[in-house]
Amino acid sequence: MSIPEGLDEHRRGQGLTRRGFLLAVGSVSLLAACRDKAPAVAAPAATAPAAKTDTAFLELSCALTGKTDLDPATADRIEQAFAHLQPELHAQFPTLVTLAGQVTGAQALIAAAGDAKPAALAVITAWYTGTVGKGVHAVTVSYRDALMQRCVDDGLSPPTYVQGGPGWWTAEPPAPIRARA
Repeated sequence: MSIPEGLDEHRRGQGLTRRGFLLAVGSVSLLAACRDKAPAVAAPAATAPAAKTDTAFLELSCALTGKTDLDPATADRIEQAFAHLQPELHAQFPTLVTLAGQVTGAQALIAAAGDAKPAALAVITAWYTGTVGKGVHAVTVSYRDALMQRCVDDGLSPPTYVQGGPGWWTAEPPAPIRARA
């Protein structure tokens, strides 16, 4: 179907078509509705100091978890989160550090903690879950490197991490580490 000669020239002279008008009104409406709802912008990651002289919290964490390969940057983030969110527990860390130098083993340290036992258990929880605090005020300090991920690290990646293309779940899972040796 062709457009009659006179109408074609008339349309070219128009500055705004019905489609353009609707597009403009829709865009303006959307912008007005979202005016005060700007998307959250990720804050730049704070860089850890190159050489932190105070390693007491990292050493306490190693004593409480029984792990010797904990990440110093994650330890700094956990300690800062405790200082900000749960200062009453953070205030008990020096007591735990002193106890860690006197007893051997995580169980013995927890048993000797006395009134500082909730702080000791909170540190362990933070390392295993990767979060400090509870509920809406909780702060995630680590996800991929949380200690709870280690027990299945030989065959599973944390949820939301791509395993390797479409249908990856149909492949045979890897053999457990014990069977590989």
